[in-house]
Amino acid sequence: MTERQAANAMLLKHWQGKTLPVDPFYIAAAEGIPCRSLSFENLSASGWYKIEDGRPVIEYNPTEPLLRQRFTVAHELGHHLLGHGSRPRDSSQAMMGSRDLVETAANRFAAELLMPAGSVQMLVVDHGIVDIGTLANYFQVSESAMTYRLRNLGHI
Repeated sequence: MTERQAANAMLLKHWQGKTLPVDPFYIAAAEGIPCRSLSFENLSASGWYKIEDGRPVIEYNPTEPLLRQRFTVAHELGHHLLGHGSRPRDSSQAMMGSRDLVETAANRFAAELLMPAGSVQMLVVDHGIVDIGTLANYFQVSESAMTYRLRNLGHI
């Protein structure tokens, strides 16, 4: 299953009929995956997907900005849904600039989940919204993430 297919399946299952922005915390909870703050000794990381007592858990860094936390939870959810197994702590640098194929796939999943292609298309093409900041606000992502998404979808 591709990252887009996995994200679309989650959106259909848990977000159909709801408005932007997509809430990755809600989707993880709906999948039965608790999201919790990283422990103090792990706060140098952005997130961590792991299995504890046979059950998936997503941890995120509560000291990072909310937009970063949202992307982190979506990224870690990607590790789960794409079958990557437990993944050690991800730093924000590793998540955004990684050449690791597994990390790259989790990033693509997060982008697909938080900025669905159809919603981006509607706002950019149908409504003519091209300002990166405005679009980032609609999707509650960073301007950097929005720029990558627009580039990957061929809008810039």
